[in-house]
Amino acid sequence: MDLSRHAALVAALLAALLAVGTVADVRAGEPANWSQLSAQQREILQPLEKEWDSLEPDRRERWLAIAKKYPSLQRDQQERIRLRMNHWAALTPAQRAEVRELYKQIQQLPPDKRREVLLKWSEYEQFPSELKDALRAARERK
Repeated sequence: MDLSRHAALVAALLAALLAVGTVADVRAGEPANWSQLSAQQREILQPLEKEWDSLEPDRRERWLAIAKKYPSLQRDQQERIRLRMNHWAALTPAQRAEVRELYKQIQQLPPDKRREVLLKWSEYEQFPSELKDALRAARERK
């Protein structure tokens, strides 16, 4: 085998090994950056595009798990996820921290109290948007 052909084969092999290594590094280490996501993942996670690369790895993993299940969900479940993702993307970092803290508090409640809180939240979600806005404004004034 001549030297140029041997060099070309070595270069191709190195390129293949580097590509496999890069994929393995992404899977074994930090979750993929936005540009490394598949087209389907980017479409599903589009509301998070602007902040994706700055998300903590565990949060990216959670969103990737949701994106993996998303295609198999029923249309109404997909819509609910899409709405929640859009809502989450619209929150400020301070609002997100507040939501996370509230979630932690709710998780620490005894099961009966947690059900009570979730029931009240379900009732609140049924309120007309004008009433929700008024309640939100009153809370912000406190």
